[in-house]
Amino acid sequence: MQPFPRIPPHPSFHRKEPLMAKAYPLNQVTYYNDYRSMLRDISEKYGQAPAVTYYSRDGQEHHHSYIQLEQDVAHLGEALCLSGLAGQHIAIVSENSYAWLVAYFGIITSGSVAVCIDIEQSDDTIRAMVAQADCAAVVASQSLSSICAPLMEQGCIQRILTVDPREKAPDLFWAFCQKGAASLDGGGLLYSQVQTDPTATAAIVYTSGTTSTAKPVMLSQKAILTNAADALAFVEAGRRSFSVLPFYHTYGFTLAALVSLMDGINICISGDLKTMIRDLSAFQPHTIIAVPLIAEMIHKMIWASIEEKGKKDQVRTLIKMGKALGRPGMFLPKAIFEGIRNSPIGELNLIMCGGAYLSQQVAEDLLAFGILVLQGYGITECCPLVSVNRNKTANMASVGRPLPHFQIKIKDGEILVRGDSLMNGYYNNPGLTQESLDEGWFKTGDIGYFDKKGHLYITGRTKNLIVMKNGKKIPPEEIENALMALPLVKEVVAYGAASGSSADDVRLAVAVYPDPTMTQGMTSYEILDRLQKEVDQLNQKLPVYKQIQMVHIRESEFEKTASKKIKRQMI
Repeated sequence: MQPFPRIPPHPSFHRKEPLMAKAYPLNQVTYYNDYRSMLRDISEKYGQAPAVTYYSRDGQEHHHSYIQLEQDVAHLGEALCLSGLAGQHIAIVSENSYAWLVAYFGIITSGSVAVCIDIEQSDDTIRAMVAQADCAAVVASQSLSSICAPLMEQGCIQRILTVDPREKAPDLFWAFCQKGAASLDGGGLLYSQVQTDPTATAAIVYTSGTTSTAKPVMLSQKAILTNAADALAFVEAGRRSFSVLPFYHTYGFTLAALVSLMDGINICISGDLKTMIRDLSAFQPHTIIAVPLIAEMIHKMIWASIEEKGKKDQVRTLIKMGKALGRPGMFLPKAIFEGIRNSPIGELNLIMCGGAYLSQQVAEDLLAFGILVLQGYGITECCPLVSVNRNKTANMASVGRPLPHFQIKIKDGEILVRGDSLMNGYYNNPGLTQESLDEGWFKTGDIGYFDKKGHLYITGRTKNLIVMKNGKKIPPEEIENALMALPLVKEVVAYGAASGSSADDVRLAVAVYPDPTMTQGMTSYEILDRLQKEVDQLNQKLPVYKQIQMVHIRESEFEKTASKKIKRQMI
């Protein structure tokens, strides 16, 4: 596998201004109403430039241009029209791939609805999602097609188109597309005559199911495209992006795929988290769309390299000196940056991060090392991005300011949102849709506030609140964030535990998965004893009702969703 040649990063990454520079104009962007218009425009703008890049199983590099993407989408769209599937719901059950993107755009531009399935769910749940969304057909990767076979046998779906996500090889999906290509070559007009309503439901995307059962969210082309354009108006990215988050969630699709395509950025598709370091080295991306887990992995890689050279204390002191002047990396020697650039991290300059809490310490350290972290806030029902920091005004403690086409207000501590990128509702559940709205404002379920400069801060979720016997309500995220600052802690969940004498007598408890690198050679008793001492010290700084009363040690990591959020309902 040969690495990419190194390309100079976007000029916005050569940071000279302090973090809290004054507000500056939005970037000029194009707003589209529908995917067909977007695909036609980017095909004309970027032509043969690589739109999508990936490595096949034999290590061969594959590029697909913007022109080819538009053509392949048209071939699938024509084939769907010929088959009679156009206008129906079609599920995509596959890993990230070029074929996933072709399927998504082809389904929607042919007048159908793309149903994006979370493949990390159980087999039964995947089948239930496909059935719940009333799908007529499924595009499935070879490794997952057998999961959907019972639906064919039961007559729930009409067709399964299998595809190899790592190869553009002859299979049912690409053979199906070739029928569309032959029709278009022969003067076929079915696809060209399709007109779609930009505001109608184009995609059904399931929520991540962090705190409850995943819900099917209906999104329109215009809503998603507006959200992507708003993100581009706020953020300047590099010319090559790295995608490891799943496209079947709005975070992975809108921000990792769609934003890149709209800006002519080459999307590099990674296999999975297991191959992330290898792919980072090969792709040499400038930008990564990530969850905190990935940012923390990169942070640990850099510090491990520095520690190997015996420079940890020196570098920590130099960063502290730089922070005092508003530029954390200003005193670091050139050799530190050269070491990072010659590592698998390479040319990485920007991480857009969301989905969970990221330590301010991690973000500030990465900035010192030349990697800007822009934290944002989003939710599936909002396509997903609601707010994000900007390159020149990043506030490491907040999730930025609202996007141009969103309004946010705080009511009783809860974040409410309305705007052009709001969902059409939950599929076949008008009651739940109505419950989620407050006079046209979407109730996010998240707790937060604005500072005087208009930056939004997230402090927790209403559903997660721990209600004590005295009526006090504690956001568990607040306790978890405090514990994550302890070196011994890798993962933690705070929860209310019944005392035993009464179900109403709740104690504040924490379940901790210790960092194996910090506990090597320690017994379980030694780990608990050390952790309890650190918790006792932390309790001295907390109000009485927020003091941690019970500590449990876990031997394994918490179960997580596909977007790497801990499943609280499993605690």
